[in-house]
Amino acid sequence: MSIAALCLSPLSGISKGNESWVNDPNNCESAVDITTFFAAGTGVVQTTGLYDNTAATASPGDPVPACFAEAVNEPVVNNNLWFRFTGNGGMFHIETVPCNSGVQYITGGDTQIGIYQGTDCNNLLPVACNEDLYPDNDPNTDFRAGLNFQTEPGQTYYMMVDGYSSGGMAAMGRFCIQITRIAPVSCEQAAAGTFEIANNGFLCKGQNLLNALSFDASSFVIPSAEPLAGMSWVLTTQPIPAGTWPGSILGVTSTALSPGVIPVNLLNNSTSSVPIVFYFTPVVVGGATLINPDAEPKVHNLDVSAGCYVVGASQVLTLVPVLEPIQGLATANPASEGQNNGSVILAVNGGYPSAVGNPALYQFLWNTGATTQNLNYVGQGTYTVTISDPSGCADSITLTADVTVPAKDPETIIQMYLSPNPGTGIVLLNLLLSDSAELEIDVLNPLGQVLQHTTTGKVDKWDQLIDLRSGSDGMYFIRVEAGGQMAMRKVVLQR
Repeated sequence: MSIAALCLSPLSGISKGNESWVNDPNNCESAVDITTFFAAGTGVVQTTGLYDNTAATASPGDPVPACFAEAVNEPVVNNNLWFRFTGNGGMFHIETVPCNSGVQYITGGDTQIGIYQGTDCNNLLPVACNEDLYPDNDPNTDFRAGLNFQTEPGQTYYMMVDGYSSGGMAAMGRFCIQITRIAPVSCEQAAAGTFEIANNGFLCKGQNLLNALSFDASSFVIPSAEPLAGMSWVLTTQPIPAGTWPGSILGVTSTALSPGVIPVNLLNNSTSSVPIVFYFTPVVVGGATLINPDAEPKVHNLDVSAGCYVVGASQVLTLVPVLEPIQGLATANPASEGQNNGSVILAVNGGYPSAVGNPALYQFLWNTGATTQNLNYVGQGTYTVTISDPSGCADSITLTADVTVPAKDPETIIQMYLSPNPGTGIVLLNLLLSDSAELEIDVLNPLGQVLQHTTTGKVDKWDQLIDLRSGSDGMYFIRVEAGGQMAMRKVVLQR
């Protein structure tokens, strides 16, 4: 590709003392003729000189392009400059650029472009419009306007470039206009390319699709069939049937038709308490017209009966609400010495499976390599399992279970129970003795170190809460000595 950068025009739209620049483009009647920048061959970049809208004002009769609205604002024209050119039948990419404006570059690069056809400023028909070439909130781009435009031979066009207004402050400063002839692309060449949404299409509460969507821009081929061509991302609640124009689907949502493939600024701020499932699909369009010329070129406002379209492959996009934490309880059935007759039974709730009422969605990974919910036919030992959420929007948890028949207690101790076990911090020790005896009660860590020590007078039963809340999750031992005889139990702390 050859590139030619031409900076021919003087600063326009500003005053020099009491004298205005020649061809001041502050109003449509004095629009600057930039036809010469449309004369180069395919792929040759042409760049006008600097223009400055700082002193420009909107004229009462200026049209207000519909696409100039952003967010909840009404369309408005602030400090627009006017240009005109004569079409030659070529397809062109037009956008504003910083050129050599330096620190005087228009605020945020935030321009807006509206193109009209007509014989004079009193008879203008809107034919193209763009508010942002790049997606909002992308730190790598500014908010310049840009579009692809198919010209008709001999047709006169008027182009308005305005500074976007936010909070009552209009973007002001200098910019150039860059014009590049692009090769025509037929409808037969059109292709909706490949893309991927990270995390298997799950968008957690507070996350933005802008950071999850990736695509191969080179795999998209957008036809140049006039008057409207481009691509759009479409959101539907059901898969798009084969051969169906997405704009005909009730309730369809889409981005505005874009001359290039762009990321999508979609924040998951849903207030729903249950996940919301969409189908996210790229659509490439050529030769479309607007059903309502005052509305944005979204798929429901496009008539493609005389044009063409290609619907790409869909991916499920799930907006996930705030999830309850995953919680679980592992109940061990001890194995006999030398026998594989033990088991661990899990009870789990919380996370995405709980939100959709489908416990089969939990994901399990045992230290044995098993992926089943319960562990059966195992021998004595300690088993751990990690329980995961398929959406990735809730933290995984790890449970531990000891499948071991406890050693036989001495005759002095008739009963020794710990509950709950596993526990979350407070465990009840329940003892029943055959005869009254003084007790020595120790809490030990896995290394055998004494963490707590309690002594009693002579008792024949003992019910006492043991506080383990200051300890980390894992295994502990409760050792009881009564009348010179000892019993021990394991307790698992997990939160």
